[in-house]
Amino acid sequence: METGNQKPTKPGKEPEATGRLRLGDFLARRGLITRQVLDQALVEQRQSGRRIGEILLDAGHVTEAQLLPLLSDHLKVPYTDVSSLTLGPEELDLLPEDLARKYTALPISRHGKRLELVMADPLDYEAVQDLSFATGSKVTAKLGSRSQILGAIERFYLRHLEGAGRLMAKGVGDAPAEPMLTPRSQAPSALDADAEGAPVIQLMNLIMRKAIQLGASDIHIEPGVPEGTVRFRLDGLLSDQLKVPTALHPALVSRLKIIGRLDIAERRLPQDGSVRVTVDGSEADLRISIIPLQHGEKAVIRVLDTSSRSLELDGIGLVADDLKKVKGLLERHRGMVVVTGPTGSGKTTTLYGILSRIKSPTTNIVTVEDPVEYQYPGLNQMQVNADIGLTFAAGLRSILRQDPDIILVGEIRDAETAEIACRAALTGHLVFTTLHTNDAPSTITRLLDIGVPPYLVSSVLIGIIAQRLVRTVCGNCKAPSRPDASGIVGLGLSPVSLAGGTFMAGKGCVKCQETGYKGRTGVFETLVMTPRIRDLILRQSTEEDIRLAAQEGGMRSLVQDGLDKAKAGVTTVDELGRVLEVSEHVAISCPGCGRLLNSEYRFCPTCRATLRRVCLGCERVLQSGWIVCAHCGQEYK
Repeated sequence: METGNQKPTKPGKEPEATGRLRLGDFLARRGLITRQVLDQALVEQRQSGRRIGEILLDAGHVTEAQLLPLLSDHLKVPYTDVSSLTLGPEELDLLPEDLARKYTALPISRHGKRLELVMADPLDYEAVQDLSFATGSKVTAKLGSRSQILGAIERFYLRHLEGAGRLMAKGVGDAPAEPMLTPRSQAPSALDADAEGAPVIQLMNLIMRKAIQLGASDIHIEPGVPEGTVRFRLDGLLSDQLKVPTALHPALVSRLKIIGRLDIAERRLPQDGSVRVTVDGSEADLRISIIPLQHGEKAVIRVLDTSSRSLELDGIGLVADDLKKVKGLLERHRGMVVVTGPTGSGKTTTLYGILSRIKSPTTNIVTVEDPVEYQYPGLNQMQVNADIGLTFAAGLRSILRQDPDIILVGEIRDAETAEIACRAALTGHLVFTTLHTNDAPSTITRLLDIGVPPYLVSSVLIGIIAQRLVRTVCGNCKAPSRPDASGIVGLGLSPVSLAGGTFMAGKGCVKCQETGYKGRTGVFETLVMTPRIRDLILRQSTEEDIRLAAQEGGMRSLVQDGLDKAKAGVTTVDELGRVLEVSEHVAISCPGCGRLLNSEYRFCPTCRATLRRVCLGCERVLQSGWIVCAHCGQEYK
């Protein structure tokens, strides 16, 4: 916004009336500010170099609604109410997003060689010249509200791949001799959506750039009839972003193959590759997977943006009690800690949060992973390569000859890897690994099923961390909410569990793309081994018995942790129902206090409520509504 630079005047003295009044004097004459306020603002302007209008706005002496109409009249520049603008792809294609953000401008229309824009500072001659040169047009600028323009940029450009329609209309074109992106083994290259080259290259770079800007974890490029779809996975859910003509889809896939140094001619077999890029000064690793489908090849790109992810243990969502348990596990010098959960539940982030906490110059930390997702300074990281025989088991054997203090095994996939990891923990190493199980107690059952002897599991296992990722309520549009009782019943809890919470839900806004959610946090279940649980493992007790012992030892279930986060307004009950599943071994909740209880309990240990009636004659369970025991005939009134 043109807010005017002016020299301070002496208090109480009117400026000369020659020429156009400076902005501060103009506002003072119109009665919006006093002479004293103007003199103070001029002093601050002399010290900071900022414009007088910005100083007055920041101090709250005037508002944009008051200032803009007067400013338009003062500067003789037309004013545009940005809040009434509706911009579609055709208008947004006129001005790339990076230029819109750089100069706080929005495109309105184009007539021949003349491009009409609304700008926060339409009198910025250099900005207008730069925009004219970049767009190849003669720019005419109108005045608009800075805050409204910034909001409109977020609202309109967020779901729009700027320039995509223009690039697709140009066709495929010829690829340059050298790819713009580089394999991970080389230095990262800048990802520039406006770089010269074939339209398909610009379009692919544009898709990747937007995905990284939005924080997408995956990019899906899918073939279809009559057009394919580009979808981003945002906060765990897929959303459509762009429709690609069928004729252009093979070219996009071929471009990906060039980037990942894959075989362009091979269209019958799956292929995998990787590339590293830099976007706006930050690096991101992209893992490329291509598979053949009926109507063409589908490509999925996993985006690993290490610069935007928190690898601190304190910031992943552990509550104070669970965080204390995990920190206690990290103080151990030997043993095995297992992080468990489905794919995409944040296990790797948790593991690296753990390693970042215990990393020191006096410890040798070696990892074997498939793939190495985060390149972390101070760690010795090994990449699994099954094609040359470098499996988890083979890599783990070689690691044991490297004098390690701490070992990270990316995943236990077979009995051989499991037993080697357990024996490494038994011989004085601290081992961290992952498994795909539903919760913490079932991890023990899985290790036994794989073939690890019970005595070995009992001896080396010191803790299990089960986790899920749930979307968090958008902080920009959240408001108090009343959860649906049916949602809590679906989690195996009673409606009384909702008592005492401050539930929140997002209404939907530009920042969360109208979903009501922005970002994700972890929901955890932490099991620390006790003598009782070790004894149950040695006796090969059931998973039900192990879960019962863990709960009585203070383990909070995934559902309980999620419910606490919903009560605190961090997430919602609906989101918990989408992500969490109630274990078949945890089938009841207390009707008195709502706590999730083991199915074997007869009384609630917290509120003493009766959970199951037992026949006095034969001691079998009585079902609800029975007036006589079906087993022995004992009558009840």
